[in-house]
Order: sequence, then C-alpha cells, then structure tokens
Amino acid sequence: MAQSNYKSSQIELNIPNKVLATSISSVSGDSYWDHANGSADPWYSGSGTKKYYRWTITFSVTAQNHGSHLTRDDKSFNGLDIVVGDWVAMASSGLCWKIVSITSKDANNVTCVVEDWLRYNTFRVSTGNGAPSSGSSVVFSLNEKGIPMLDPLPSTVASIFYPTVASRFEYLNPQTNYVLEQVSHGFEKGDIVAVSSTGFAKANTATMAKMIGVVSHAGPGPNQFMILPNNQIIDFEPAIPGSQGDYIYVSSSGEFTTSDTGKIAFLKLQNSIPTVLTGNIDGPTVPSNHSISLNGKTVTFFDGGGNVNATSMAANINSVANTFVVANTTPTPTVVISNTDAVAYGLVGGYVNFSAYIDSGSGNTLVNFTTDTQGQATYGIAVGIAEDMATDINAANIANLTAEKTGSNLLKLTEANGNAINIVSGNVDTNGNPFVGASNTSGLPTTTSATGTVRLKLTRSDGGPIDIYEATENFRVNTGISSGHTGMYPLAMNIEQGIRTGGTTLVADISSRDALNSQAGDQAYVTNKGDGEWGLFLYTGSAWVQVSDEDSANTDAKTLTTTFTAPIGGFGTSSTNVLGNISPGRRIISVSVDVDTAFTGYSGSTLPNIEVGTVADPDAYCDSPSNDLTVQENFICNADYVYPVSNTQDQLLRARLNHYNATAGNVTVKLTYV
Repeated sequence: MAQSNYKSSQIELNIPNKVLATSISSVSGDSYWDHANGSADPWYSGSGTKKYYRWTITFSVTAQNHGSHLTRDDKSFNGLDIVVGDWVAMASSGLCWKIVSITSKDANNVTCVVEDWLRYNTFRVSTGNGAPSSGSSVVFSLNEKGIPMLDPLPSTVASIFYPTVASRFEYLNPQTNYVLEQVSHGFEKGDIVAVSSTGFAKANTATMAKMIGVVSHAGPGPNQFMILPNNQIIDFEPAIPGSQGDYIYVSSSGEFTTSDTGKIAFLKLQNSIPTVLTGNIDGPTVPSNHSISLNGKTVTFFDGGGNVNATSMAANINSVANTFVVANTTPTPTVVISNTDAVAYGLVGGYVNFSAYIDSGSGNTLVNFTTDTQGQATYGIAVGIAEDMATDINAANIANLTAEKTGSNLLKLTEANGNAINIVSGNVDTNGNPFVGASNTSGLPTTTSATGTVRLKLTRSDGGPIDIYEATENFRVNTGISSGHTGMYPLAMNIEQGIRTGGTTLVADISSRDALNSQAGDQAYVTNKGDGEWGLFLYTGSAWVQVSDEDSANTDAKTLTTTFTAPIGGFGTSSTNVLGNISPGRRIISVSVDVDTAFTGYSGSTLPNIEVGTVADPDAYCDSPSNDLTVQENFICNADYVYPVSNTQDQLLRARLNHYNATAGNVTVKLTYV
C-alpha cells in the first residue's frame, strides 16, 4: 500500500466541494493485501480465503454545476477533476474506497484503481468481501482534517449514506492516526518517534526536541506506521523549504526559511512526492497554435508549422513561467503479454523447477522459477502459473523490467525504457517443456522489439496538482494526459505557538557540553567550565554563549515595577506603562505578573493579559499566552536575555495591559535584571 495524498487542494475559499454523482459499470479484482495482521488473518494474500483489497472500476460521471469561476472548468466539475486521493462511495450503502491510481478519464467516464483503505470494509463484513459493486455512487474529497466534504449531496444517495460515511472517517481518522512510511521501521505501539535527516527513529534524550508523536499502530504492513501526532500535520503547503528533519523558521519578511530566526513555524517530516503524469499515446502530436491552461497559465503549442511533436510540446510548456510543471519525453515502454496458442499445457504454467535468461538492455539475467504458491492453491500440484512466474522474475531485480499477472492467468512484462526484450530458455520443466519456444510454459515470444517511440511526461516536483483545461480536447486525446494529482506536498508539523521550548542540561565540563545534540534555545549548566567555577551557557543554533557564571551571579539583582488597576481610562482596549531603562550588558532574568485582583467585566472572548517588551518588540520578554489576568495567581516569564554590550544607548522597557474594557482588576508587573 503506497502512501498517497488525501487532502484535496480544491478545498479553497470560494471553491465549492467536489461531490459528483457517478455510476459504477464494471468492477474487477486488482490485488491482494500482502501482509498478515496476526497469524490468523483470513483475508491476506497468503490465506486460502484471501480477498481483494484493490479493484479496477469504471464509472460514468454526471457533471456538477456550481457558481465558482475559480475551478479548472468555469462553474463546473466533471470526470477530468477526479484525482488520486479522492474517494468513491456507494450511494445506497455509504461504503467507501480510496482512489489510488487513474487509468483513464474524460469528462464523462473514469477508469481507476480503488483501495479498501486500511481494509475497513474487508473486516466490516463476515465474508471479507469489501468490494464495490455496480450502481449509483458518489465521488468526494477530504479536507485537511481528514473529514469528508459532502455538501451538496446528490439526490441519488440513500438515507443511510451520510451517517455511514461519517462513521467510516471517525474510524482511525487520517489526521489523528497519520500514516507514515519507512522501510522495515521496526516500531511498536507506544513508541515515541522523532524525525531527523536520516528518517524516523525512536526518540531518546538527544532527539526529543524533534519528537513528532506516539505510534498508535505498528502498521499496516512492515513499512508503514500510524502516529498520534503532537500537533497538526500540514500536507497542503508546497512552499515548505529544507529537508526532512529541518526546523522551518519565519523570516523577518514573513517568508519560510531554514535560517534560524528564533521563530520556528514547522518541523519538516517528509520531502514532497512529485506528481507525475505520463501520456499513453506513442509519438503524440497536437495542431499548431493549440492552447491549454496549465495550472492557470496559458501554453500555446508551435514548432514552426504543421503539427507539434512531443519534443516541441515539452519545450513550449517549459518556456512558460509559473506553471510549476517540467515537461520532457520518455521512451514508450516495451510491453509483452502471454499468448496461450503455443503453450504446452493449454495455459501459462510449468512444473517447477525451470529457468530462463532475460535480457532487456542490462545483459542476460538468469531467472529461476521455483515459486508455486498460486499453482498449488489453484491446482493442488507443484506448478508455477503466471502469478508465480511474475514473483520470480521480479525477485531477479532486472533493471527497468517488471512482471505481473494480468487477465486470466496471463504473464505481462514491461520494460520502462522501451528496450527490446530477449528471452532464452534455460532448464526445462519436469516434463521437458521450455520457458519459450515450441510447447513452452510462458506463452511469451523469444524476442519483443524496442518500441522506438516516445510519450509526453509532466512532472510537478512539489507534489501539487497538475490542472489542465482546454476548450477543444486535442491535448488530452492526442497525448493521453489529463488533469491529475498523484504526488504529495511536503509534510510538516506545526510547532506550538511558533516557538520551540528549550531545555537545560547538567554536564561536568566544556567537552561534555560540546558533545550535546542541542537546538537553538537550549542551555547547559557546566559544573566546572575549566576554572573551577560553574557557568550557564545558551546555544544559539551555531555556538554556545555564556550567559552567567559564578562571579556574575554574585551581582545584586534589580527590579523594575509597574501596576495597573482597572477600569482604565482613555480609548482603545490596551494601556502601556513605562517600566524603565536598562544599560548595555544587563541581563533580564525574569518577568513576574502578580494578579492581586482578578479582572472581570471585560468584553469579547480574549482574556485580559500582560505583554512586556520594547517599542520594536512589545512581547519580547513576556507574551500574552503566558499569563491570564482573570485568575488571582502569579505568573513567571523566564526571559534570560542579555542586552548586548555593543549597543550605545539604554533600552526602554514597557509593559502593556490588554484589558479589553475590564471594569475591575489589579496587577503588578516586576522585571528583574542584573
């Protein structure tokens, strides 16, 4: 089960929900789930009662008219707007399946592969048959919270539809049980997970600063796991820079940056997965001067006259700025499928063991056919049939060559780079039948020629959608490319309040301090900094800076104080008092907010609070979330800031009361410095 996006980028201001009335006309099994959930899993591929978890379906689409001019097609959704990550639900029952790939689509019809996500439907019914069926259906999207967007509902749905769909997404909601992927991760339920540049790992004292959540399920399968995230995971913002494990900061100009500005916005969890759309038409051409809208930008095709070929189309697309898309050509894959006319047993299959040499451009590779799992399950004898042969070919790891079972026990080979496929029989099967040739076991020819043609390929590296609109569909028909979203934006986690909380670590000496895996804002208390005295150090992100030592601690502390009493006269909802000045080299230790009388009678929903700082940064030393004036309590802000000695003027300190028209209340603000 490959990870794919679930958040629809269509859910934006003044763009309605995409809720399309559809009708499924055909359903065929695609693949089984390969990993047993426990020793008695009755439905996975290795069970005698295995059930499909993916199906290929075809459905018709009724256009959804709306009032927005901001969609791909003006004031309308149709089949071309359906993308990977959307969901299909039966109108009669509300059972849902996730679209994981799209084979073909036009305005009126879609053929795609759908998945029983997390095998929810499989285990919902006693038979394990979680398949969709023919009949009325609905296609919809999820929002960034993993909630289905179902307004407006088509009139075709039954009364049970909405509660069934809603209940399904309450089950392991994808935002609160977020699925991440890492090969052979080895996590167990309850593990605390942190992220770094090398991936995900169990958190420890050195990596807790980048802890992202707790494992809620060690699956599905060996390469995926679910976490209960510490905070919301963002998967709809393409502009997140940096690499996996980086802190993402807010710059002075409001842009995202990996440079440490002291204001952390996100922790990056995963790089983007590109959206890739490859045409299915060999040697495509479009008429000269034909135009399309590509992610909102107009692209006009031309190459000097006549029809425009794939190479020129790619150049035309790449010449237009801000489409987010790079176009190129890619060789047409070489594909060959079994023909049973010359097989020894009337079907694809042979008695194991036998072998063959396959050359698809990387030299001869010996493939030993020893697998008979499906042959045994089907016929009760040691024969390898098409699915078994595909398993053995893929296990040989031939570059750019994949094998699969297709149709009714047919073997399909695909060489991605368009090279010729040459096969030579090795050892014959038990009855003397070769892999290829007369009376063969595979149904494959000895030689399949190279294609010699190319197809058009579009890539969006940030993982966002590729939206295409054209008045006359020459581009879609002639290239086989339509709008799609097959990738994922980068994943990032919100950092609470935009600021990371630093910690203090006790170490014996400077060398132990330097060995710490620290982040900006962390402190180290060194019991002996080399002169027999203790020292307190602050890590800036690039270096340790001493903020105090045994000698400086002996300096007398001083306090600046001011008091506010409500009601406050004047206008507005805030009032500012000057605390005083501090000289260069002074260190602000803390700010105390003492609520002597709780504030009452304020207006609005925001609680009265105190901010302490400077004219340029009003909450530099104590911010509003750190205190609540509606309770009689003492609040402490640990500022621990040194006003640089390089400054030539004193720093003016101010306290601001956000009273919101409170009718009563008294608070004393004390700033302590040395």
